[in-house]
Amino acid sequence: MKDVPAQMGADSVKESFCEAASCLEALHAQLALWNRYGIGSGRQRVITFGFSAFLKVLSLNDKPQRSEITKRLGPSSSSGYDFHKSLRLHARRYLVDGEPMTDVMASAGRIVRLQERQSATLALQRLELWRAATPGDILYFSPVVFESPRHLFKVKFEPDFGLRVRGKTTAIHLWNTKHPKLSPGATYAALSLVAQAFETQEGAPEDVGVLSIREPPTAYLLSEVSDRSTIAASIMERMEEIIRGTISPPPPPEDRPTA
Repeated sequence: MKDVPAQMGADSVKESFCEAASCLEALHAQLALWNRYGIGSGRQRVITFGFSAFLKVLSLNDKPQRSEITKRLGPSSSSGYDFHKSLRLHARRYLVDGEPMTDVMASAGRIVRLQERQSATLALQRLELWRAATPGDILYFSPVVFESPRHLFKVKFEPDFGLRVRGKTTAIHLWNTKHPKLSPGATYAALSLVAQAFETQEGAPEDVGVLSIREPPTAYLLSEVSDRSTIAASIMERMEEIIRGTISPPPPPEDRPTA
């Protein structure tokens, strides 16, 4: 595959984990508070993120990240309109179903919302160029879901397509979000958890990745990261620490003498 970042050494892996762990800490803190105070029945709600939504949260800076989590997880919130759903459907028609790009582009040109139509057609043009430079058999892989250790949230990784290159199979998720810029550290960290989820699935891919079809198109493959098992293990350990700290009951108020 083209435009793949160079292999990351041990220091880069550690740096990437620290970056993602900081994001996960904020995510768990917000979720724990929401579950503790936001559900009147006392029943804990498990939130499910799509993979792009999860990457978006991890890639945001601290303040906008907390705002995004609060917005998405408030009691009256919903998942909202999926701006990139039409792109994914058209990309699968082109890659998986083998429809000619001319037909796919004609269909995309009928998307009602102007901004969505412009974003999808531009992304499809970039995808066509990437595909022309990236040979290999197109495959299909089933989605997988991974869950946080204390069941605060789930993340669904739904491959948009699979690819076989030189006998190696890869499940790939498309990313076309303009803001924020995709964080490589957060991407590799999240992919390490996806790989663990695939371990128990029959017919699992040998690799997992994210194809960003922003400019320029860039593929992030977990196999390009050395010591990837260490990333996943470290994240899960850190997540356990965060959850234990955030969902434990608050200490009783300190006794103070009355006036």
